[in-house]
Amino acid sequence: MTTEKSDEAWSWMKEVIPFVAMLMITCLDMSVLTIVKAAMNDGMSSIVYIVYHDALGILILLPFFIIGFFRNANRPLSFGILFRFFILGLLG
Repeated sequence: MTTEKSDEAWSWMKEVIPFVAMLMITCLDMSVLTIVKAAMNDGMSSIVYIVYHDALGILILLPFFIIGFFRNANRPLSFGILFRFFILGLLG
């Protein structure tokens, strides 16, 4: 009977955590937009914001690229994968 309770708790965690993560990301996105709006109202140029945004993105994504590059587990791009990228880019 104790295994049933642990299974129920595990199922609850698997169902709730994605929604909590989505809510946290939405809250973080709104806070970043509020900070950006305040910075733009104080005179920050939109070009400067774009440069900072891109630089931060590079700093966050670069370690993942380096790890993936040296892992040597690259699979070739098939037509199906490229088509999925195309559809994803088309639909947004």
